[in-house]
Amino acid sequence: MPVMNRRSLVRALGAVALTGLTPLRALAQTLPPDLAALSARGKLVVGMTEADTPPFFSGPGEPHGIDVDIAHAIGAALELPVEFNRGFKTFNDVVNGIALGTVDLATSKISRTFKRSRLVSFSKPYVQLRHALMFNRLRLAQAARGRDVADVTRTFEGSIGVVTGSAWVTFAHEHFPHAKVVEFETWPEVIAAAVSGSVDAGYRDEFEVRRIAIDQPDSAINLRTVAIADARDFISVAVPWTAPQVLAIVDQVIDALPQPYTADLLIDLYRAQSGAAGH
Repeated sequence: MPVMNRRSLVRALGAVALTGLTPLRALAQTLPPDLAALSARGKLVVGMTEADTPPFFSGPGEPHGIDVDIAHAIGAALELPVEFNRGFKTFNDVVNGIALGTVDLATSKISRTFKRSRLVSFSKPYVQLRHALMFNRLRLAQAARGRDVADVTRTFEGSIGVVTGSAWVTFAHEHFPHAKVVEFETWPEVIAAAVSGSVDAGYRDEFEVRRIAIDQPDSAINLRTVAIADARDFISVAVPWTAPQVLAIVDQVIDALPQPYTADLLIDLYRAQSGAAGH
């Protein structure tokens, strides 16, 4: 499917879902409690982090991107206008905002974790990405001492940089129990630390690691990327655990997507948005 047609398809999902049915507003008294509450307020408030994360969401004013399109499709299915709340510093803050009722749901490149699932419910994933490490080449050579890189990765005991307030803090402790986990405020800080050797490696999903070569080709020369085949990052919509009917509708919207977003498709979208196709 051509990349540039995908956004219009996502926006059309909610519009066709309820054709010929009685509008939800007319059925307000018979709706499940979670839908009735949304209908009474008259809008769907969607949470996102304040930092741009293209191609998922970015831009001043009204954001644009994959997560924005999915949010609008959900709003259309619910027959509600969408309002975005980007007042959250970290991804964990977004999840906490759902649990506290600050927002109705989140389309904010949210990774599923068991810890987060204690607070909110997650939809079916609309993105599945492998975990990836970006090693400082010199540090990797020192750690390997002739061993295969896969062996180094499996038993890694060095330092790993991650973004604070993200799922990668949890993932790092789970998958690399003997490593030293170092938290940074932003992903660019993690990259800079890996390039300089302040940490031995940075840790995130394969898309974010691969796009370093697009954004910072000079820095990428000093890094070696290792994808972890048996570890997956599942990106899902997060909703309150008290909203089962909303969750069912969100799953229907995701089911209607032509195909899951892959790392290759995300890279193509990112190149198109950033104008980096020639790099």
